[in-house]
Amino acid sequence: MESKQKVIVSLVIIFTLFFIAMIVSTVVNFRNYGIKTAEDKASITAEIVKIGLTAHMVNGITDQRDYFLKQIGDVEKISQLWIARSPSVVKQYGEGHNNEVPRDDIDKEVLETGNTKSITTETLSKSTMRVTIPFAASEFQTPSCMGCHEAKEGEVLGVVSMVMDITELRMGSIRTVLYNMGLTLIAVLFVFIVINRFIKPFVSIFYSIRDVMNGAKHGDYSIRVKGSKNEENSSLASLLNSLLEKLQHTFEELDKKVYVFIKNKNYVKEADPLKNINCTIDRLSDIYKFKQTIENDKELEDIYNRIAYVLKNHFNLNDFTIVEIDTMNKLKKIVHSEKECHCDVIENECRADRINASVDSTVFANSCELSKLEEGKEYICTPYTISNELQLVLTIVTSDEKQTEYVRSIMSDIEDYITTARPAIVGKKLMQTLNKIARVDQLTNMYNRKFLDEFADISVPQALRANTSYGVLMIDIDYFKMINDDYGHDVGDEAIRIVSGVIRKQIRKSDLAIRYGGEEFIALLYNCNEENIIKIAESIRVEFSKQKIPAAGKTFSKTLSVGCSRFPQDSDSIWKCIKFADISLYQAKEGGRNQVVAFKQEMLDNKEMGESY
Repeated sequence: MESKQKVIVSLVIIFTLFFIAMIVSTVVNFRNYGIKTAEDKASITAEIVKIGLTAHMVNGITDQRDYFLKQIGDVEKISQLWIARSPSVVKQYGEGHNNEVPRDDIDKEVLETGNTKSITTETLSKSTMRVTIPFAASEFQTPSCMGCHEAKEGEVLGVVSMVMDITELRMGSIRTVLYNMGLTLIAVLFVFIVINRFIKPFVSIFYSIRDVMNGAKHGDYSIRVKGSKNEENSSLASLLNSLLEKLQHTFEELDKKVYVFIKNKNYVKEADPLKNINCTIDRLSDIYKFKQTIENDKELEDIYNRIAYVLKNHFNLNDFTIVEIDTMNKLKKIVHSEKECHCDVIENECRADRINASVDSTVFANSCELSKLEEGKEYICTPYTISNELQLVLTIVTSDEKQTEYVRSIMSDIEDYITTARPAIVGKKLMQTLNKIARVDQLTNMYNRKFLDEFADISVPQALRANTSYGVLMIDIDYFKMINDDYGHDVGDEAIRIVSGVIRKQIRKSDLAIRYGGEEFIALLYNCNEENIIKIAESIRVEFSKQKIPAAGKTFSKTLSVGCSRFPQDSDSIWKCIKFADISLYQAKEGGRNQVVAFKQEMLDNKEMGESY
């Protein structure tokens, strides 16, 4: 039931109860008034009868009292009037000439108790009242009762009983009640109309506001409050509508502008702009916190770990792999794998990267030939372009259709995070490139002297603690100055590139190749014994001697010399070992070049070691 109906029903109930209470009160009061009036009339009549009978007795005309009683009845409109003597009077004077004895139990009761008793009898057409009044003996009245009766003070000598017609009195009461009912009903209706007229505008604006709130609850802010002719209501409606207009405009603008900050536009928008704003702000807040965190990360690997953390803890993924693809250098690297990588992406071309689109095994089975998934599992591989040279491929493995649908539903959200991480990834990748440029020789793509300095400061102390050894090779091209003088520096640079390629090819992946300066190179051989050190050095020397260096339409060959030392067997200082290798190289040069010479302690005779070593 609506509030308006409740108010009306409440008023109707209140006024009805009030009306009924008024009618009942009026009826009861008038009835009691009529009965009281009849009883008073009966008392007066009884007193007249008493006085008249006393007068008849004094005057000696008691035998004529019937006439008197009849006259009294006619005058007072009493249908029946009789007297009844008490047993003591009957005993003293007899029953009287008209059988003046108690006619019924009421007469007997009143004679016995001395209390007046009245009984009203009502029918549809007539109302009567039977009243029986006692006469008590008293010696204080004139004439004294005690002079004639043998009775005690207060003893009941007789009763006067009468039956009166009170129909007219009842009809008068009914007319009065109906009159009062009419007046009361008119008053109630008037009050109801006044109250209804007063509260109707307020109830109307209340319902109008309710409609506005219901519309806003379901996302519709276009509903307006309807005013009325009432000035106060009209003013209130105008203020509320002005506020609603501003809210609607603000929500719509916020929904449009905040939505712009979300990179992905595929998520389903609600009809309620406020819900969209709240949802968008929640997403922006999470993404902003993620952005703030990765911007303060030191290494690129930290950013990849953050992305993996989001995938695992925010999106509840438990089997995924992130692969970094460097298209410029044609390098692939698994930067994170939750569980394991389920394909041969490192050794083969990635389909998602090649077509630059998602590969979904549920769309077409075995769509990627590199997959090694067990039966019952599916995968979605999605490429994300980070820069022109860098691509990330995210592979998510699912185990059932429900999980696959969930992954599809969150792909847009994942894209927002990776898109947000893109500038940080590019920045860290650029820093890696700059660091590499600072530590790598641009001509040979080998590490440079700066890298060697950092290696000596960081890795050498760790090698000493771990009891790790290195073989140190100092390599120099024989008669390199003649190449520059005879063919020019371009041919000299080509010779340097060739020797650097030979060195990298002959050493192992765990070894380090460094351009020390000019035509000098250093190779640090990881955990290599003396025999293998000489073997690798010889392979470098022999392989370079076979190389053909192009110059002016023809080719020529050159040789190189190698000096060897061992760290930490020869010294626990890497710089001293490099110096020892340099001394050995000098011995190779002095000994005729194109040879490998290992360091021996007697080579230090007459050699000055600077303080830097």
